[in-house]
Amino acid sequence: MRIFIPATAVLLIAISLVFNSCNDDDSTTASPSITDFSPTEGIAGTTVTISGANFSIVTSENIVKFNGTRANVTAATTTTLTVTAPAGATTGKITVEVGTHTATSVNDFTALTIPTISGFSPTKGTSGTIITITGTNFSTVIGENIVKFNGKAANVTAATTTTLMVAVPVEATTGKITVQVDIKTATSSDDFVYVPQMMVSTLAGSGSAGFVDGVGTAAQFNDPIGIAVDAAGNLYVADTKNNRIRKITFSGEVSTLAGSGTAGSADGTGTNAEFSTPFDVAVDASGNVYVADYGNNRIRKITTSGVVSTLAGSTAGFVNGTGTAAKFSGPEGVVVDASGNVYVADHRNHCIRKITAGGEVTTLAGSGTLGFVDGTGTAAQFYGPTDVAVDGAGNIYVADRFNHRVRKITSEGVVSTLGNGATFSGLMSVAVDAEGNVYISDNSSNRISKIADGVVTTLAGSVAGFADGAATDAKFNGPAGVVIDASGNIYVVDEINRRIRKIAIQ
Repeated sequence: MRIFIPATAVLLIAISLVFNSCNDDDSTTASPSITDFSPTEGIAGTTVTISGANFSIVTSENIVKFNGTRANVTAATTTTLTVTAPAGATTGKITVEVGTHTATSVNDFTALTIPTISGFSPTKGTSGTIITITGTNFSTVIGENIVKFNGKAANVTAATTTTLMVAVPVEATTGKITVQVDIKTATSSDDFVYVPQMMVSTLAGSGSAGFVDGVGTAAQFNDPIGIAVDAAGNLYVADTKNNRIRKITFSGEVSTLAGSGTAGSADGTGTNAEFSTPFDVAVDASGNVYVADYGNNRIRKITTSGVVSTLAGSTAGFVNGTGTAAKFSGPEGVVVDASGNVYVADHRNHCIRKITAGGEVTTLAGSGTLGFVDGTGTAAQFYGPTDVAVDGAGNIYVADRFNHRVRKITSEGVVSTLGNGATFSGLMSVAVDAEGNVYISDNSSNRISKIADGVVTTLAGSVAGFADGAATDAKFNGPAGVVIDASGNIYVVDEINRRIRKIAIQ
């Protein structure tokens, strides 16, 4: 007997068998697992190897995601997947889906970004100028953006993913801007043009009156006035009310070269010697230091071993002669030329004196009577000269204080007036650079001025006070001695602030 089954029943049986078969296959598929991946960080496109178990050998059957962003699987075995980190991925877990099962990594994959620079503005500036850098993939965490101007690290002040606000660093130079985020660096296509400017800083001195040897602002002075520099860049300061001569290294370490601290006139070595209100210092090519010992009316010499002797002078007066037979009256300024001759601003005698290496004193220029006359030798007149400087050709420059003018004396003794008749209210000190430019400290206007080709400009300073920074914003209070080193750095004795200041191009 034949049994007939309706077609609809056959269809239902077939569907049931297929469904059960599928359920049996899925239930027998083992779940994938992730044991490790390498590397643990990278940018988009980085090849990552995922280790584990129960992956599909068919690459397309492994769905891999980096914190939710799907990646391209390039090779597969049951225990290893080779994957390319996807663009747009963020830091987070790696997942692998095989069939209906998903494995998740224990550790995060760190997605590194590639920054780009599309531009920056302004395209040039001085140190401290705020530059806006535009681009992509910057970090919103300020400290994670490393910005450099031609290799010099800069301070980032604000950050978004597309904009950085950056201050141009001190001593930057013209060149590319770079931005490093994570391990990748973007470089600007154009150069940033750095504009150097004069900057004022404090080399030494706390600002309080006292006597302390030490480094930088840990040191103390008491109304310092004169300053000199040697070939190695060491500075020497006439620390007037401490009755000492101090030495400052290039790095700002202050020590005492000579002087006991007690006013007196004793020759001797180092701190066994005595000075009385020393006003100025000078250094010769051999490193010997000369002191205008104002209160003793003498010019003293300190050897490189610290031995102090009297080169010339005795009691107050006006006498040409040799050694202690000569007389000065309130010598305030001193300088040494390349031949070892010492020139003295003989303040109360209103003239400029010359001392040979052997101690012979003569009058270079000035009648001895106060006045204002250009002329030759003793036909010229000065009024209370306070400082002298010398250039490479042997010309002498004079801070003619109460005439409020800078005077020049040739090697033949011819006196003229610089600066097209410009006057200075509180002229204290004068220095000259290798190009013949003259620098002046004016303790009434609290400025450092420059005379170049007869034109007077303000180099640094404004109103009385104390402030480091850009030269025109900086403040001095009663600037006295001024000197220039071989590199063109200018050093100023800021008398009332009791500090030694440095003016340099940065």
